[in-house]
Amino acid sequence: MSAEQRGPDAPVSAGDRTRPVPPTNPVESTAQDRQTRRQTSVSNPRELPLSYRIERTQLRMQVAALERAVETSEKRRQAIIDQYERLLADRVDESESTDADSVSDSQSLLTRLLAR
Repeated sequence: MSAEQRGPDAPVSAGDRTRPVPPTNPVESTAQDRQTRRQTSVSNPRELPLSYRIERTQLRMQVAALERAVETSEKRRQAIIDQYERLLADRVDESESTDADSVSDSQSLLTRLLAR
């Protein structure tokens, strides 16, 4: 039975009530709605709003990109360290061979001087 067919004093059946009565304080309503949504989203993560799922996906992609950047940076750093260590080893080898050459030159010069 529609509202027009009933009189103003007629009782309203439960089936005819389709919209809840709004609370008197809209601030309380908003807080209650947020709390209800929060409880629902926590209880079943598949029911999260699409915007939340999109944001999470974007954050996961950013984390993955940052992890790749860190790995690349570490590889570059290690390559620089390896290159520096090879350079130092070459310098040590050169200085040892130079020292040996100068020692042998000194000995040959000394030998020549003494031979005179």
